Amino acid sequence: MNKTDEDLSLHFYQHLCNIIGSEDVVKTRRKIFCAIDCIAQHPGFVGISSGSKAEGLDLEGSDYDQMFLYAFMRVYESMLNVSISTNTIPLLMDISDKTPGFAKLQLSKSKIYRRFPIIYQFCDIEEGIVNFSSKLFRELYLQDGMIIHGPCHSTRDLTYDSVQCFRCNEWITPAHNWIYRSRSSWPDNKLVTAVVKHGVLFVPIGCKGSLNENLEWRISFSMAEKQLIHSFSHTQLCYALMKIILKDTVEEKHGGLICSYFLKTIMLWLCEETSPSQWNPRNIITCFRNCLRRLIYCVEHNTCLHYFIPENNLFKDRFTGFQQKSLLNTLHDINSSWWTYVFHTATFRNYRTEQIDPLSSSLTASAISSLSYTDMAFDTLFIWNMKQTITHLTNINDKELSAYLISLQWMQLPNNNNLITDRNKSFYKQYKKSLHYFKAGLFCNIISAWSSLASLFYKHKRFHECIDVLNYCLSKCTPDKNKLHSDNDLSEQTIFRKMKDAIGLLSTCKHLLIESVQFHAPFCLLPVELTPVLKLFDEVFLMFPPVVYLQILLFYAYII
Repeated sequence: MNKTDEDLSLHFYQHLCNIIGSEDVVKTRRKIFCAIDCIAQHPGFVGISSGSKAEGLDLEGSDYDQMFLYAFMRVYESMLNVSISTNTIPLLMDISDKTPGFAKLQLSKSKIYRRFPIIYQFCDIEEGIVNFSSKLFRELYLQDGMIIHGPCHSTRDLTYDSVQCFRCNEWITPAHNWIYRSRSSWPDNKLVTAVVKHGVLFVPIGCKGSLNENLEWRISFSMAEKQLIHSFSHTQLCYALMKIILKDTVEEKHGGLICSYFLKTIMLWLCEETSPSQWNPRNIITCFRNCLRRLIYCVEHNTCLHYFIPENNLFKDRFTGFQQKSLLNTLHDINSSWWTYVFHTATFRNYRTEQIDPLSSSLTASAISSLSYTDMAFDTLFIWNMKQTITHLTNINDKELSAYLISLQWMQLPNNNNLITDRNKSFYKQYKKSLHYFKAGLFCNIISAWSSLASLFYKHKRFHECIDVLNYCLSKCTPDKNKLHSDNDLSEQTIFRKMKDAIGLLSTCKHLLIESVQFHAPFCLLPVELTPVLKLFDEVFLMFPPVVYLQILLFYAYII
């Protein structure tokens, strides 16, 4: 590669970093979702973030994927591995149908099932063999407003996916060759060992068109894939550029023929086959072109081998002859005029639109939107053991993020505890605790913390203090504040990044961000005058725009 090409690659690399985030931004996003996983633990299940956001990418239109691993059931390859003293329900993996990448899960004749008779409602009995039905389990606990999308329960706008799954702690036999196969130098032995240690998951969906589709479970390597992608160099995230091309160009013409998982699979194969030294900013254009050519090759030969179980061809029966020819024409067009296609994608066009002033500093993506998902982790369902949660948070390898999340947790507590109304020792003890909680909450967001404190004063009829806090809080609700949500624009992201670089995460969140005022069931801090609103919304939490809520509360505090 000549110097001109290298310089062009470096400029393009910087441009791409502005859009998908710098190396530091991507690492911060990953830390946030790892922290969410630390919090999302319960005696009955463990929450695992997966998909693009957990991998550190926050592209426009990407959803949030969360897997819920049930701890009371565990998959085994052989019943010989089941301990007699186990408290988990053993499920036996059956791959006799020879559908690569899928398995049936059978219930053994263990007496432990007698303690959980409800399990049999998800079973299909055939010739004395009890199979655990993926279809019946997938339909379990489908909430209002959610739809079944593949193995997932998804919101109707497909911005959030959750999937219930089981785990096999051992690395299964069909994927054993992955451990020992020849590779350039990535992944190294240390990373392979770490991946194998986490085992595999089973998600409730069968092979499309299979005779046993409703009984089969797909073997998922989500945990392994996340670990591998977290080890990528930043240049290897040209994978993100492939996803942009897919979403903004290929999907418009060909729908869902090519999904992002196929791109991830191709990327993993390429990384294994090439030296890590080739993946550097000076070579990013060549790296991207190689990814694109490999995709074309796979479509031409109707072959995309699963990264961990190569016997599973992901492109088997994927396209008709016409679809394959049409898709190839599009991919060849992109390959021959890739500059044109890349810079005409909606993602790159939107970036140019937001970058109105060419003389101003470049807009750059940041991790601000990822912080919006931390509220989900503090749902009361997860905060079952305060001591354990605090321990997990203090062990996060980022002191500022750890302090932010601990502060956020303390601020949630008064919302989730019923207030004692009798003016006795317990009343004053709880009142003092609540004051300490809000004081701790000031480290994550001053407007939310002061709003909650004003609500506490109002509930306890301390109206003068309530009015003082409300007036102070309203003075902080200025137009320069950034609202925290899952889709902050690039100008908001740039301001957040610059402030974070200058004064740190805690001070930035404290003084820059503004969030909706939230009330969770049992709504102990919600003013009694606003309780009729609960009849209008059958929800476990309510949200108000901060200025609206503060003005309403100020009005009530003055007239009483």
